[in-house]
Amino acid sequence: MKKVGIDLGKRQSDCCVFDETGGIVERFQVRTRREALSARFGNREKCLIGIESSRDTGWIYEHLTSLGHEVIALDTTRSRAIGIGEGRRKSDRRDAEAIGRALVSGVAKPAHVLSRERRRLRDALWGRDKLVGMRTRVVAMLRGQFQGRGCETPKCAPERFAARLRSSGLPGVEDAVVSSLLRVLDTMQDELEVVEAHLAKLSEGEESFERLCSAPAVGLITALAVAAAWDDARRFADAHAVEGYLGFGTAEYSTGGKRRTGRITKCGNSMARRMLVQAANNMLRTRSAQDDPLVVWAKQVWQRRGRKRAVVALARRLAGVLWAMTVDGTFYDPHGLARASWQGLSRRARQAEASARTMRAASEAAAVA
Repeated sequence: MKKVGIDLGKRQSDCCVFDETGGIVERFQVRTRREALSARFGNREKCLIGIESSRDTGWIYEHLTSLGHEVIALDTTRSRAIGIGEGRRKSDRRDAEAIGRALVSGVAKPAHVLSRERRRLRDALWGRDKLVGMRTRVVAMLRGQFQGRGCETPKCAPERFAARLRSSGLPGVEDAVVSSLLRVLDTMQDELEVVEAHLAKLSEGEESFERLCSAPAVGLITALAVAAAWDDARRFADAHAVEGYLGFGTAEYSTGGKRRTGRITKCGNSMARRMLVQAANNMLRTRSAQDDPLVVWAKQVWQRRGRKRAVVALARRLAGVLWAMTVDGTFYDPHGLARASWQGLSRRARQAEASARTMRAASEAAAVA
């Protein structure tokens, strides 16, 4: 079977074809469109095709698979390992060759390709996220208009800001610029409600979202963002794998027998990670959640390491809990979580005690000898 490395481009992609012996037999460029891909790969014998994981990966993966080829999406975090950009010489032609050689040598690690439903959900979530960001900027512009005049604008949620500002009686509310910004803000709010209604419709019929929303401070948007990020929860071995996938893993640079750790890696879906951090922050602020075992644990971290680290640590643990709820098909149970935490502490205590006994026995044996 021939191997084909494709470096995807916005308009055209570079391709490098290897034969069974690992030699390059063909190089060509093809437009990154369905018709062009069908014309180039539709009549070819079955090939093993490698593509980089990107925004276009989903539809290209499905299209090339429908043409009868075996397609592997490569993990872009391992681009250096397969030789992309080696020797500070990077071009589309070289990248396509590096991808093809990774297929030939078998070192290419496949990345997960989101299903069509999750890609649709992801795009809707990113659209909502951009609308929220634009609304925040318009509100900041309106506040700046009045701050320059020595007036204090009302403090409220962004969705209520336009109505509160109009009824505030502040001088200059009827100005042309302020009126234009308020109309833009009204339009954004209306469109945001349309997008959120669309997201609620996409979540209908899936009980997994209901289960995720049973966790404290986890709303529908957070549940959708997390589910869209990991797609199939069962592809992860444990909760720690999910936490690392979402970028909550600890960065590490250890060499020469010295272990050095840093902040979280932030390698992963930034929107899902941000939503989990917001949920963790809300958990620490919500009065009804103060007896929750996760919040109790986070407050202990707060006392030792500070509030910011406690929020991130709580978000990391919340990601693992949500993954376990999805895999087990259960709703959030703080009492069961408390029992599991106690069992984990007891197990670690027993392990420490057994290790201490072993060390004492070894020291006694060495003393007798």
